[in-house]
Amino acid sequence: MSLREIQESVQQIAWAVASVLRVEVEIADTELMRIAGTGRTQAGVLHTMAGHDHIYRSSLFAGQPVVITRPGEDDRCRPCAHFGNCAETGEICCPIMLDGQKVGVIGLLAFDQEQRERLFSDVSSILNFLQKMAELISIKLKEHNMYVEQQLALAKLRVVMDDLDKAMLTVDQVDRIVQVNQRARLFLQLGADDSFADIDATAWLAAIREADQVQGTPKKVTLVIGQEEKEFLFSIKPIELDGHIREWVITLDDVREVVEIARQVGGYEREDAFSVILGSSPAIQRAKDMARRVADSDSTILLQGESGTGKELFAKAIHQASRRNAQPFISINCAAIPEHLLESELFGYEEGSFTGARKGGKPGLFELAGKGTLFLDEIGDMPLHLQSKLLRVLQEKELQRVGGAGKVIPVHARIIAATHMDLQERVAQGLFRMDLFYRLHVIPIHLPSLKSRREDILTLANGCLAECAARLGKPVSGFSQETQAILFHHDWPGNVRELANVVEYAVNMEVYTLIQPASLPGAMVKNNSDSLRSSRTVGSEEQQDELLALKEMERMAITKALQRVQKRKGRKEDAAELLGISRASLFRKMKEYGLSK
Repeated sequence: MSLREIQESVQQIAWAVASVLRVEVEIADTELMRIAGTGRTQAGVLHTMAGHDHIYRSSLFAGQPVVITRPGEDDRCRPCAHFGNCAETGEICCPIMLDGQKVGVIGLLAFDQEQRERLFSDVSSILNFLQKMAELISIKLKEHNMYVEQQLALAKLRVVMDDLDKAMLTVDQVDRIVQVNQRARLFLQLGADDSFADIDATAWLAAIREADQVQGTPKKVTLVIGQEEKEFLFSIKPIELDGHIREWVITLDDVREVVEIARQVGGYEREDAFSVILGSSPAIQRAKDMARRVADSDSTILLQGESGTGKELFAKAIHQASRRNAQPFISINCAAIPEHLLESELFGYEEGSFTGARKGGKPGLFELAGKGTLFLDEIGDMPLHLQSKLLRVLQEKELQRVGGAGKVIPVHARIIAATHMDLQERVAQGLFRMDLFYRLHVIPIHLPSLKSRREDILTLANGCLAECAARLGKPVSGFSQETQAILFHHDWPGNVRELANVVEYAVNMEVYTLIQPASLPGAMVKNNSDSLRSSRTVGSEEQQDELLALKEMERMAITKALQRVQKRKGRKEDAAELLGISRASLFRKMKEYGLSK
């Protein structure tokens, strides 16, 4: 409690008293620092009163007013440095008290005969007035202290609110926001510097109050944040004072976060959208890791890779792993649709825009995708005149239907494009717009060919075999050693798509439980005839190397499967399922390779 904290207010009071009494005024704190002054004393404000403070010390010590009619001669002035030679002609002072404690002293000073006469004309009245001024200063200090305590309490409240896991805001009776914590700012997309007066929360609060009236517990509300709809669990409670509701406290929980926490607490791991993409090679893992990192972004993705490498599978996995997964996933192959139809398919058309146009028009795929994902496959085959229109849509985030009369439709879908072509080479050839290339090439992800990740071939083949055998109802459980060698050494120009087709063909042809080379497509067997002949030549060095390599791969595959199952505390049967072999085959192989059960 220091008068220095209200120095400006104290100085204003000093000037007011001086103008009424027409004498000089001086106010000091308990350390005898001059807090305010007028006339001759004003120059010493915020300086100590060393050598000039004896009478003030006496008043503070006694807690009583002091009246000095003859400064420099009064015995009480004897310790003063100016005793016998004082410029003052009179002085009256009294202490300033706050809740029984001394906080300062206020003094009235005369420096000539006129001021002296005014000061002592009615000492009793002057003293009474001076004490009232001391009380006024005390009240000002008390108000200041209460304000500081209030601000400190608010600061503490902000710290506590910001530390909550819930979003919290308080609103008054006319639905004005009074306070929000950091989490509420995040949920409601409010800037750190946004003034509460500038925030229009009318629609949010109306939705919350309506939901509160009609719902039981738990309560859920959908709020429009920006251009998105988000679901929250909420509570709304009144703050009462003197029997009247003054404000309301609202808490919000993001429904998606609550569900995720429930999954974790319940011991359920969130399903990995990329688990459908089989393979553990470094090349495919790099592609999956990159796709996972950017799945929840809104940035455009360009998937590049040979035909059959699983570009649409990747696009669907990215969509499923994103916050858009509840919205549509729309796919179009730009190379499979005739050029004259592609524009209307993408952008839609209005009624009467061309012969045969549907009555009422038709929305395009951009509109149908809504706030979901639009997958543009084989983007490299898109005609040049459509490339410019696509570029404009990507830049402006809006479109016009074919035949539209100026009506603009906003675009909210995320774009994932894919191609097997070298787009930079297409740009150099003048077949693809450079500006569109850079607009699409924000996050490029390369999908490796099958021959560049041969360690995944048998894993993929076993996965295809299990699915196909179950669908066709055939008791085929694996591949013979010779067949595995053929599959491993084939170059797979059609990649995973070709592999799936070969396996389905073989399952249809096979009459035994293990697929034999004879059940593979004829062209594939012919191309690998040299490998087959070498495998039948007992003792050949080439065959021995091949068998050793194959066995080592098999041992590594079994080891990895066992480690994966052990990590998630699963059963050996799960490892057999991962490998696409029977339980008996797994235990036989484990024994053969000396792997512990």
